[in-house]
Amino acid sequence: MVQNMQHFKQSITSLPTYNDGKFRLFEIKQANTEFPTEYLKDTGKEIWFEELSISDKLKFDAEEREKKITYKLRIPQTKQINSLCVIKIGDKYHKVFNTYHFTNKEGYKQTDLTLEEYPRPKLEGEI
Repeated sequence: MVQNMQHFKQSITSLPTYNDGKFRLFEIKQANTEFPTEYLKDTGKEIWFEELSISDKLKFDAEEREKKITYKLRIPQTKQINSLCVIKIGDKYHKVFNTYHFTNKEGYKQTDLTLEEYPRPKLEGEI
C-alpha cells in the first residue's frame, strides 16, 4: 500500500539584516538671523543599516546634476527621514538625496536612502 504523502513547502522567510553599521540622524534647520544660516539639529536617533551598491547609472545621473553620491543604504522603514535630513557615519556627514519606502517580498517595510556629500556642517550651538 502506497501512501500519498503531501509535501508542504515550508515558507522560509529571511529577516532583513542591518549589520553594516549605524548612523546618527540630524535634521536641517535654519536660524532666524539676519542672514538665514543652515544648521544641524541632533535627533538623538541611531539607526543600523545595510549598505547597498551604487549603480553606474545612479552615479552618472548624479554627476550630471553635480551631486556627489556617497552611499546607498537600506534601513527598517522610517518615514520621518527625508531630504531635510543629514546622516553622520563615522566622522563624515551625508545629506539625504533620495528616500524610497517599500515593502519587500517577505512583507517587511524598508527604506532605501541615497546619500550625497555634505561638506562643512554647522551643528546646533555653533551658530
